[in-house]
Amino acid sequence: MKIDIISDVVCPWCYIGKKNLEAAIAQRPDIDFEVQWFPYQLHPEAPLEGYNYIETIEGKYGKARIQMMFAQITQAANASGIRMNLEGIERGANTLKAHRLLHLAFQEGGSELQNALSEALFQAYFCDNRDIGDTQTLSTIADQAGMAKERVSTYLNSDEGTDDVQKLIVFSRQQGISSVPSFSLDGQFILSGGQATEVFLNTIDRLASKTDAAT
Repeated sequence: MKIDIISDVVCPWCYIGKKNLEAAIAQRPDIDFEVQWFPYQLHPEAPLEGYNYIETIEGKYGKARIQMMFAQITQAANASGIRMNLEGIERGANTLKAHRLLHLAFQEGGSELQNALSEALFQAYFCDNRDIGDTQTLSTIADQAGMAKERVSTYLNSDEGTDDVQKLIVFSRQQGISSVPSFSLDGQFILSGGQATEVFLNTIDRLASKTDAAT
């Protein structure tokens, strides 16, 4: 079963949705899944060098609202097995380089490497509070995920892959995607947001039963 995920690596609900999807997949070991990640930028206007995270979002939404949002997200993350430290994020990131890196990971190692890298990037940002807009940080994360550090550094310091990623982002917007995550299961069911494991399971089972009926 092919699952396409449109996501941004600074979106907490994308990480929560990923974990819940994986919990559903683990409960269906008889189904062969392939998960592929596609880019989206929630903040394409963010400076490439990053920005002061807390100051920026409190200025946009207000401190009281941010505290309420953080509490809601942290609770959902905990239920999914993620220990987020949202208050610890110092540097908000422009995610174009991270998406280029995920694009390269798929080209070089397919969905397995890309999925491992997506986990590493989410973990780095939300749990370890690392700057995932920084080339050196991204190169180190990629190296730990099994990619060649020097190759990644050279790649990120060039424009390679930029046009491809930007075209994919434009395509998603043209398809009506205005928020993430968005999950496409076999091109037949679209689920949006950090859905619960049970929602993924129900959708997977519906697709599987349709496949069985067709055969």
